[in-house]
Amino acid sequence: MNGLNASPRRMMMPPSFAEILVDGPDALSFVHGQLAGDIKAIAHGHWRFAAYCVPDGRVQALMMVAVNAATRLRLLLPEELAGTVQDRLRRYRLRARCEIAGRSVQIARCGPTGPGALADNHCVYQSDAFQWQLCNAESTPLDASIWSDQVALGIPWIVSATSEKFLPQMLSLEQLGAFSLRKGCFPGQEIVARTHFLGRSKRHLATLTRTAGSDPLAPGCELLSTINTSVTAGWIIADGHPELPLALAVVTDSASETLCSGVASQDSRATFVINRESTETKRDKLLNGRCLLPLQT
Repeated sequence: MNGLNASPRRMMMPPSFAEILVDGPDALSFVHGQLAGDIKAIAHGHWRFAAYCVPDGRVQALMMVAVNAATRLRLLLPEELAGTVQDRLRRYRLRARCEIAGRSVQIARCGPTGPGALADNHCVYQSDAFQWQLCNAESTPLDASIWSDQVALGIPWIVSATSEKFLPQMLSLEQLGAFSLRKGCFPGQEIVARTHFLGRSKRHLATLTRTAGSDPLAPGCELLSTINTSVTAGWIIADGHPELPLALAVVTDSASETLCSGVASQDSRATFVINRESTETKRDKLLNGRCLLPLQT
């Protein structure tokens, strides 16, 4: 894939998050028609993951969609993509009776000692795997351990470097319930459905265990096969290092078990082992079938 040329030696910081608020009589039906997830299936006071695809089926953004009521939805996603997504939603709003607004937020762990002042009309996102509360954006930076927890759970958050690069199947988004082929039309549906029914995706999400290398890898960094370093075998989605020796990557089905980062110096290369069992077992246990999770406001 072209365009994944992120520097592997850039010091990585966890992404900031933002909320897009959609309010109005047509809010639910409008968002349902735009996103790949079955938004109408979300009970009030609950949330689930949903992908936003471009017409060629590739994922522009992954977000958590909360339904406060049929007239009010919250879309939580990395801030660097929020402006693009918000502009696109406004462009396709047409005659839909809803208003679309965005705001920067920050994520903190739930609990009475969580950092940061609570934002106005703050939300608490709960699941069996993690609990988040939204704080004022200026109150505190995102705790790196919160990001590494998401990597360990196999949640492939998309940022600018990986936006519009991968189909939902390549990111294993079916395990998150982030797209549905039964819900009706959405942008990119034809390509996503064709890939699903013909089984033509030759790439998949994998959890990698780091075995060497001291620098975190940027999203989009190419991974090479250690058997043949001229062959691109995958792309980093998120690196949990240094908090966690795990990373998420989209890898080719033919990838060797051991991969390395594509940097010039052999001594500075990060190396990884594909841990397929960890990816499949952990995501299924913690997330599959658990899409409708309590949301407190």
